[in-house]
Amino acid sequence: MAYSKKIFSEELYLLLINPITRNIIKKALLDTYFPTTKDRLLGTDKNLGYIHQLEGYILNEPNVEYKRIQIETEEDVFVRGGLFKKLIPRVYSATCSFTGMQLSSTYGHNFIDACHIIPFSLTHDDKVSNGIALCPNMHRAFDRGLLSVDNQYRIIVSSGVIEDGQHIYNIKQLEGRPIQLPSNSKYYPDHEKINWHRENVFKE
Repeated sequence: MAYSKKIFSEELYLLLINPITRNIIKKALLDTYFPTTKDRLLGTDKNLGYIHQLEGYILNEPNVEYKRIQIETEEDVFVRGGLFKKLIPRVYSATCSFTGMQLSSTYGHNFIDACHIIPFSLTHDDKVSNGIALCPNMHRAFDRGLLSVDNQYRIIVSSGVIEDGQHIYNIKQLEGRPIQLPSNSKYYPDHEKINWHRENVFKE
């Protein structure tokens, strides 16, 4: 069965990279799909700190009232997911933690993914301690158990990797290499979470 490739039109792309028109589009989407909660999501009602609370929660800020931050609605998932994807690359300085690759563009593209260590579907955990910044190929390898991290934050490579060992970008050369961590230790991956990944996802 053939699938057609879906891409943005050039006109929509130009609208999305412009901050003014992007905000207009965002408001239109909220008006259409979340009309009863759009003010809370935009931070324009009496609960002005909602987005700030969510951001603080994801960033492990100690002054956040965690009990108030719960996954209860479709809107919460929508906003938290967007913040996670935005904040993880930021705390890793838009750098792949495994390869050290840092790549962006003047057009606003970001080529570094926010990767969950324990899948969101299992825990609904969007905190930065359950995240790591990876370029797309490292992200896929990590999710499929071909790469993991030990308790000293060193890379582990699965024996199941098949590749050209002479290639300059071969994955096995990453074995034992320390990952690049955020400058602030409170953003480091949680040891319990990386232990879970090694025990449940990594393929030795």
